[in-house]
Amino acid sequence: MGSITEKKPSYSSQQDSEDFWKVEADDHEFWDAYVSTRPNYSQPFYKIIHDYHSTHSSSHDLAHDVGCGAGQVTEELAAHYSHVIASDTDADHVTVAKRRLTPHFNASQVSYTHSKAEDLAAHHPHASADMIAAAEAIVLMDRDSGLQSFAHLLKRGGTLAAWFYGRPTFSDPALWTAAQPILDQIMVLNWQKVIRGSGPRRAWGFKRCADAMESWLDFLPFDPETWTHVQRYKWNKTRGTLPFFGQEACGYDIQPVSNVAEGEKCVEKEDTGFWVNEWDAAGVKEYFRVLFPGFREAVGEEDQEIDGLFVRLTEAMGGEGVRRRFTWPCALVLATRR
Repeated sequence: MGSITEKKPSYSSQQDSEDFWKVEADDHEFWDAYVSTRPNYSQPFYKIIHDYHSTHSSSHDLAHDVGCGAGQVTEELAAHYSHVIASDTDADHVTVAKRRLTPHFNASQVSYTHSKAEDLAAHHPHASADMIAAAEAIVLMDRDSGLQSFAHLLKRGGTLAAWFYGRPTFSDPALWTAAQPILDQIMVLNWQKVIRGSGPRRAWGFKRCADAMESWLDFLPFDPETWTHVQRYKWNKTRGTLPFFGQEACGYDIQPVSNVAEGEKCVEKEDTGFWVNEWDAAGVKEYFRVLFPGFREAVGEEDQEIDGLFVRLTEAMGGEGVRRRFTWPCALVLATRR
């Protein structure tokens, strides 16, 4: 197999920005690949969130999709709430979401806000939202400012649903033993080459994110004066790795924090059928290409070590064109606004 990137995407690197890579909204090929390589959040997963909210509130007027990316979660929320606000800190992400969703949802159903999650309270009224969903975003935020913003926006009885998934994981036990270490090493080397070339601001952002991921979202504290009915779910913690990068990639100590309080509901499940994707080795390479759109610019056109690992991974998966099932580790946190 060749290099990770056969087509150079239209991105711009920011050597010391907290943003990793900024991909332009008009790179349609990249965004199509991005959507196709993300896990498909299943209806049983969404049902946990919807049932939780219905237990504590009968209102389904307004929902926020925070860190909307290409708008995957917005689509789901729009089927359950009268109006959805899709927001992202990156203007290009908002543009992509709008382009994808406008053919299916009119302005009365979905609107868009370019804003950091921590600043949403400056754009939208106090106690106006029934649901805030933050998928794959909360580890990137300033924890305390983000939770304060969400508390400001939610109505009494409103729901915060925050989740984060990690590395794709082979469902088959034999492949998990033979091939997963190779996939994990590809992940580590990609992140290592980028993180260790970062300036101090970006390195600090990576450190904050790594600590949060390693905690499986247990770093989130919920003040009982503000929040109630906290529930924490974890899938595939035994077999999966939630952090995309850890100490081996970062080169510094990772310090996970647990703020799980007495009385919170904690559930752990092992499920090899959770959010299944099926890829051959080329599909895995496409996943990495989208995950690291600026990798070649950062380290040069060729990386023999990573390319060699892809050759080994292809062999471990049974050769070119052999499709294998992947599941995902995931943490979900639910909380109700008092």
